[in-house]
Formats: sequence, structure tokens, C-alpha cells
Amino acid sequence: MSVHSVCAGVVAYNPKPDQINRLVESLLSCIKWLVVVDNNSSDTSYLQQLQYIPKVKIIYNSENKGVSGGINQIISYAREVEAKFVTAFDQDTKISIGLVDVLANDFEKLLESGELVAAVGPLVVDDYTNQSLPFINFRLPLNAKYRQPLSKQGKQLVECDFLISSGCLMSVKALDEIGSMNEALFMDNVDLDWCFRAVHKRYKVYGDFGTAIRQQIGENYTQIPFTKAVIRYHDYGRIYYMTWNMMWLYRQNYTNRFWIVHDVLRFAGKFVFLLLFKVKRNVLLKSTIRGIIDSMRMKSYNSDFL
Repeated sequence: MSVHSVCAGVVAYNPKPDQINRLVESLLSCIKWLVVVDNNSSDTSYLQQLQYIPKVKIIYNSENKGVSGGINQIISYAREVEAKFVTAFDQDTKISIGLVDVLANDFEKLLESGELVAAVGPLVVDDYTNQSLPFINFRLPLNAKYRQPLSKQGKQLVECDFLISSGCLMSVKALDEIGSMNEALFMDNVDLDWCFRAVHKRYKVYGDFGTAIRQQIGENYTQIPFTKAVIRYHDYGRIYYMTWNMMWLYRQNYTNRFWIVHDVLRFAGKFVFLLLFKVKRNVLLKSTIRGIIDSMRMKSYNSDFL
């Protein structure tokens, strides 16, 4: 297995020690640098056994900087050590030992062929449903979704419009032009925003069927009867931030317009479902309406929801 010029990182907030230890162990075999960003966890004792590993740098934040802030700290360290690639992981992500090796090899092949590539990301398998999430090209009336290689010969790379942040291998050179993560978004839609900016600048992002990660998507879900589709939902207290970010992203000139159409329909359907079948309807209404109003006014996050 090769050791590529990759700086990997993990963004953690009150993680389960066994999960993060397994993730770190899997990453150390095929990267040169590893950063663990702790976003002001209440208990940081899990970091004690990591601080003596030569490859590992630990960053202690005095406040929660969110997913976006944590990833940006990893990117900054990647620039400092002059890494060619950078990748960040959520604390609960499960990976195979060779994941970074496969992504980096495939990325190098794309660059050698002359492609202007910003990122390559793995297939994502949802721990809740045990189903893989497709790589997507946003289209009308229906999105193009890819759940398996495009040819019988097993062509494992597919150009797409969006990759989730966890496990996404990014080019540091491309980041210099596209920019880092938008810290104002904190957690939700951070990866969408970055991918839209990349594509807007004529970069390409690729999904890689050659490797996969496992992760919980959302905090729970409900299966729609007689279909494979699911409605994923989060704690109602977070809906305010998700709504704020979504409304903000709708208004950016680089945002994929096909995605906006699909997302408006998704949001409306999910809102009606939660309103009809879930409890705490008053919290749902308050969080959603306030998120829309504050976002349209370009008002910063409302402290009442913190």
C-alpha cells in the first residue's frame, strides 16, 4: 500500500472513543499526516493515547467551530505541511484500511489524463438502512442517480455534482482557487456549497465505486411505504439552522438550479410529513419560520435556538 501526500483529519465533538480510535488506526496506514480537531468536547480524555503518535496533530478548540470550521483547520494544516491532497472525516465514519489509497490513486490517474478535478469521494452506505447513497447529477425532471459502476467492465469513477464531506479527497491546489469551507454554514449544506462552487469554477468532482464508507445519515428516518425511499430527519432544535442554510444557498449565483427545484419539493414534502405525523409541531413551525425569516433578512443565527 502506498503512502500518498495526503493530510487526513477527523472533526470530533464528544465522540465515542472506540469509534474514533478505529478510524484513526485505519487512516494511519496510508497517509502522511493526520489531524484530530476537537470542537470543545466536554471530555477530551480520548485524545490522551493519540497525542503520542508521531503522525498525529491534535487541535483543541475552545469553542465549537462546527464541521466547516474543523475542516478548514485541517485544510490549513495540509497547506502548512505542503500536502497534495486533504480529506476530512466525521467521527462516526467507518472506513476500510485501503480507502485513501484507492481514492488517491484514482485522483492521480484523473490528473494525469488532464482532467481539472477538485475532489474524488467514496460511495456512502447508510448505517440505518444498509443502503448505499447514489452519486447524483442534478437534472430535470429527474436527477441522474448512479448506484453501481457505469459499465460491465467496472468503470469505477463517475462524474457527479455533489459529494458528502466525510471521506471526500480534495486537491489542495483546487482549494486555493475554489476556497475552503463556508464557516457561516457551520454544519449543514457545507459540502453542497463547496461542490457547487467547484463546479461553477469548471472543476469536476467524481464519485468512486472502488471504495466505500459507512455512516449514519441524519438522526433517524422513516421509510415511505411501498418504496425504497426514506425521509431522514434530525432533532427539531437543528431544523432552524438547516432551514437558514438552505434558504441562503438558494440565493447564491453558483448554486445548481436543478438542485433548488428538487430541494424545494423535498423540503415541502418533508415539512408536511413532520407536521402531520410527528410531535412537537410548535417547535417545527417556530424553527422553520424563524429560519426562513432570519435567512431572508441575512440575519445571523438566532441565539434563541443555540
